[in-house]
Amino acid sequence: MMNWSFFPYRSAFGTPGARLSLLAGLLLLSITATAQQQALDSLVRKFNAYRTVATTEKVYVHIDQDVCLTGETMWFKVYLLNASSHEPSKLSKVAYVEVLDNVNHAVLQTKIAVSNGVGSGSLFIPASITSGNYVIRVYTAWMRNFSPTFYFHKQITLINPFRRLELEKKVAAQKSLVQFFPEGGTLVKGIPSRIAYRIVNLYDSMSRLSIQLINGDTTILKPDRYGLGTFSLTPQADKRAVAYLLDDEGHRQVLELPAAADAGYSLTVKDSTNESIALGVRKVNVPDDDNVFLLVHARNVISFARVQRVRGGRAAVVIPRSALAEGISHITVFDASMHPVCERLYFNPVKRILAISATQSQREYGVRRKVTLDLDVHDADGPAAATSLSVAVYRRDSLRRNESHVLNSLWLDSDLQEVPDLPADFLINLTPGKRTILDNIMLTHGWRRFTWSDVAAGKTPPITFIPELRGHIIRGKVNNPEGNPEPGKVTYLSAPGTNIQVYGSVSNKKGEVQYEMKDFSGSRRIAVQTNLSRDSTSKITIVSPFSDQFTTINIKPFSLSPKLAETVATRSFRLQVQDIYYQDRGAQTRSVTIDTTAFYGKADATYYLDDYTRFPVMEEIMREYVPGVLVRKRRDGFHFINLDLVNKGVFNEDPFIMLDGLPLFDADEIMSYDPLKVKKLEVFTRRYYMGVLSLPGIVSYTTYAGDLSGFNIDPHCLVLDYEGLQLQREYYTPRYESAKQRDSRMPDQRDRLFWAPSVVTDNDGKQHLEFFTSDITGEYEVLVEGVSTKGAAGGTKSKFAVVSLND
Repeated sequence: MMNWSFFPYRSAFGTPGARLSLLAGLLLLSITATAQQQALDSLVRKFNAYRTVATTEKVYVHIDQDVCLTGETMWFKVYLLNASSHEPSKLSKVAYVEVLDNVNHAVLQTKIAVSNGVGSGSLFIPASITSGNYVIRVYTAWMRNFSPTFYFHKQITLINPFRRLELEKKVAAQKSLVQFFPEGGTLVKGIPSRIAYRIVNLYDSMSRLSIQLINGDTTILKPDRYGLGTFSLTPQADKRAVAYLLDDEGHRQVLELPAAADAGYSLTVKDSTNESIALGVRKVNVPDDDNVFLLVHARNVISFARVQRVRGGRAAVVIPRSALAEGISHITVFDASMHPVCERLYFNPVKRILAISATQSQREYGVRRKVTLDLDVHDADGPAAATSLSVAVYRRDSLRRNESHVLNSLWLDSDLQEVPDLPADFLINLTPGKRTILDNIMLTHGWRRFTWSDVAAGKTPPITFIPELRGHIIRGKVNNPEGNPEPGKVTYLSAPGTNIQVYGSVSNKKGEVQYEMKDFSGSRRIAVQTNLSRDSTSKITIVSPFSDQFTTINIKPFSLSPKLAETVATRSFRLQVQDIYYQDRGAQTRSVTIDTTAFYGKADATYYLDDYTRFPVMEEIMREYVPGVLVRKRRDGFHFINLDLVNKGVFNEDPFIMLDGLPLFDADEIMSYDPLKVKKLEVFTRRYYMGVLSLPGIVSYTTYAGDLSGFNIDPHCLVLDYEGLQLQREYYTPRYESAKQRDSRMPDQRDRLFWAPSVVTDNDGKQHLEFFTSDITGEYEVLVEGVSTKGAAGGTKSKFAVVSLND
C-alpha cells in the first residue's frame, strides 16, 4: 500500500484525501473526454458509411457554341467525373442529355456512351423549335438517386430565323428579392454577427441599388456587381433593426431582417493568416455544456474533426489551410448532443488547375488555308500527359461570346445553386477582392447533399437506380389486367436483327424489370414479352430513362435586339448554302465496332440452309438436317426436344426458340414459317444461364436480312421503336491541300471551322492539330477545355484572323 505521506508536492495538493479527490476528478475528466471523442468518432464513421453508399458523380459539358440557329448542329463533349476527386468516373457508361424550355418540357433528348469518363455527341436543332432561351442538362442514371440540383445545367439560346423573331423589349422594373443569411445560419440576441445579403432583381446593374440599415445609426450598404454583400449586427433584446432597399429613382422597399433567437450558438470564420483560418464559436443561454464538436468536409470527404472545449461561452479553433481540401468545405458545429447548430461554407484556393496554351503558327490566314494549332498542357507537377481535351474553333460575332466554364462549373456551380456568372479566370490567382466575392457566395449559396439527421441515425440514401456499368439499362413495369404490379414474372426483351441479343428479367415486388443492353446504339425496334404460352394477360410498359425530377432554374426572358437581326439573317443564309452543298457530309455517322456474336456465344451446331437441299416445309428440314433437335407432334402441336450433351440425355422442356432474336414460345409458329426465308439455323445443346433465367437449350433461326421477313408477331408482345445510344456524327471539315482544291467552285460558308472532342495529350502534355479556313473572313476564336487524369481542369482561348489575301 502506498504511503501518501511521501507523495511528492504534498504541500501543493494538500491532504491525501484532497489528492484522491483530484485524481478522481482527473479520471472523470479522462472518461468524459474519451466518451466525447468516441461520440465524434461514431459520427465520422456514420458519415463515411453514408458517403460510401452515396458516391456521387459530377458532369461538365463543353458545348461548341451557346447560341444555335435551327438547322445547325450543336456539338458537345461530356466530362463525367468522380465528385470527390474530379478524376474521370469509372461508374457510369451512359450520359443523358436534354434541352429544356422554361416549363421543363424536353424539346430534345439523347443518350451518349461514356468511356473512361468522357463521351461526345451532337444535337440537330430542328425547325420546330421556337426561338428562346433554354437549358441543357446532363446527368447519369446513378445521379438520379440524388437531387436534380446537382445535374449539369447550362443556359443556351436557340433561334428560329424562319419564324418571326421577338425583338428586344424593355422589361418593366419589378420588386426585387432580398435574402439575408446570418453567418453560421443562426442570429442570437447579444452576439455580434455577420450577415450576408443577396439581391435578385431585373435591373441591368447593381449600382442602381443600395440597402439602408437602421440600427440606432443609419448605414448605407452597396452590393457588389453580383448583388452580394455583408454587414455586422448585434441583435438586441429590446429593439429590432430595420432595413430598406433603395434604387436611384427614390423607391423604397421594406425588407424583413431575420429574427434573432434568445438562445443558441453562432459561428464566425476568418482568414487568420495565409496558412490558416480561425473559427470562433459563441453561445448564449445554452445549458452549460463544456464542449462542441467541429466537423469539416469537402465533397463528402472529411478533412478535419475535433472536440473543442468551450470556456466562458466561447471556443476558438485555428485550422491549417493544408488540412482543408481545395474548393468548398462545409464547416459544421455540433452541440454536446451531436445536433448540428451552426454551419457555413468556406472556399480554399484551387491548386489543380491546368495551364493550357493554344498557339497558331500565324496570326492571319487567307481563305481556304491550313491552320496549325499546337497545344501544350501543364499542371502543378509538370506536363499533363493523357489529358482529355475538347477544341472548338468558330467565327466571333455579336451572337457568340463563348468562354471557358470548366473551372467555375466543377468547383462552384456543381456544388451550389444559382452561382453568379463569374469570369472564366476567376479562380486563378485569387486576389483579396476575389476572395471577398467568393466568401459572399459561400455565405449566400449554401447547399448540402444530405441531412445530418439521416447521417446521425445511420441512414443511407435510398438507391432506386443502379449505375450503368456496362451499357444502357432499359427499365419497364409489369402489371396485371387490373393495373396492379405483378411480381415474379419472367420477361424477355429482344431487338430483332442479325445480331442476336436477348435479355431476361424477373419482375420485383413492385413489378419492375430492367435489361442491361449491350452495344445498343441507334434507333432500334424492340420486343418485350412474357412467356406467351403460359401468360398472355400481363401488360408490360417501358419507362422513360430520362429524369422526371427538376430543379428551379431562372431562365432569362428571350429578346433579340434589332442590331442582332442582321447577324442572324447572315448566319442563316450561310447555313442554308452550306446545307445545300454539303448535306450528305454533315449527316455521316461514325462506324461503331460491336461484337456481332450471339449472346450465347458459339453454337454447338450451325446450319447454313443454302448448303443443303431446300425443303419447302420446316418440319422436313428439322428432321433431315438437325440431329440435335428431335421434333415431336402431339395433340397440342409441335414440340422440340433438345439433346443435353453435357448430361448425355435430353431436356424435358422445349428449348428456347428464336427467330432473328425474337423469342417464340410455341413451336407451331416456327414450323409454319417459310423455311426459304431462313439463312441460318444454330443449335445450343447445353443449358444456358441468362442472368436469373435458365434456358434448356437454344434453337435460333436467322433470316437473310434479320428483319423477321414477314413473320407476324404475337399481338400480346409489346413492340416499339426505341432510341439507343447516339450514333456519333462526324464533324465535317473540308481539306484544301492543293491549288486545285482551293480553286474549287464549291462554296464553303462555314463559320465553325473545327470541332475535336477527343484530343488527348502525349507524354509531354502536347498535341498538334490541323484544320482549314473557309471562305468567310473575320476574327476567329479557339476555345480549348480539358480535365486531366488527376482531376486538374482548365481552359484557354486564343484568336486568329481570316483575311482575303492574294496568292
